[in-house]
Amino acid sequence: MQLPELESRCKFGAVKGNRTTTWVEGTSADLVADAVALGVKASPRMVISWVEDGLLASPEPRKTSAHGSDPRVFPPEQRELFTRLLEARERSPLGGIPQRSLVRAVLYLWLIDDSIVLTSQARRAWRTHARAAGQATAVRRGENVRAIVEQLAHPSATLKQRRAALLVLEEGERTGRIDIARLTAVLTELTSPWIGHPGKPRIERALPGPFGPVPVQHRIAVWKGREQAIRLLRHEEIDETELDRVRAVFRPEWADYQARRPAMATMGAGEFAAYSTEPDTIEGRAIEVVDAFVGTLAGELGLIEAASHAAETARLKLAR
Repeated sequence: MQLPELESRCKFGAVKGNRTTTWVEGTSADLVADAVALGVKASPRMVISWVEDGLLASPEPRKTSAHGSDPRVFPPEQRELFTRLLEARERSPLGGIPQRSLVRAVLYLWLIDDSIVLTSQARRAWRTHARAAGQATAVRRGENVRAIVEQLAHPSATLKQRRAALLVLEEGERTGRIDIARLTAVLTELTSPWIGHPGKPRIERALPGPFGPVPVQHRIAVWKGREQAIRLLRHEEIDETELDRVRAVFRPEWADYQARRPAMATMGAGEFAAYSTEPDTIEGRAIEVVDAFVGTLAGELGLIEAASHAAETARLKLAR
């Protein structure tokens, strides 16, 4: 997906030829007319659907006479947003990009700017994003699971241990629910496949990471915390005040990471150097920032800490 360059304060570029477009508020009918002018089929129902999905904010009431109210209007920023998203969708070489990509673009704007996307709109967009999360095909889920097993498996892991991990991970991918006890058991066996000696603590292998070695229980806790955060977003169980609070935490953390990532990209090698390489497209940056915010949200809500305790409890039971 290619959106126009984001200008200062993250405004979409509004230049057509040598003339700068001045955006004004508009009704649903005006938005439909804007779409038709772009050669895009549109209807009032489409505008309503975009509002429900969080791609647009709710139109605002307007009363200009003593006898009733005029049609509700969208502010200039929302009218421009509607047009820019349509333009990005139409420019796609694939003949149209998935709605989840448009939703991520809206969430990206909310995360980095206050003047375009309202939190009430973002909350609906997070719901739409969360509903789409995990809706991969069975083939894609299988590929993801096999890649995870390959990444985590110790070279000495047996076929049986690999198969057990595959089954548990596939179930989690299919259902969207993570069983910490089962996952801890199979992944501990996968990463540390040797048999412990009676009466002695099991020696467990730490996994390599971009910021240093981490135990497999940490990976599990992050997965579980993120899964719970996505579920809360899906059911709109996080209010606007909390979303704003976590965004305020996320922004300086992300800015600090952005400042450090060029140096970090030169420190690592192989797969870990890729963690610090900035995406070169708007869509890539949107995916990265939205994904990072979900992790921050899970941490701020205490979901990762709770999952860490559960994973450690499961690990201690295995060690007995």
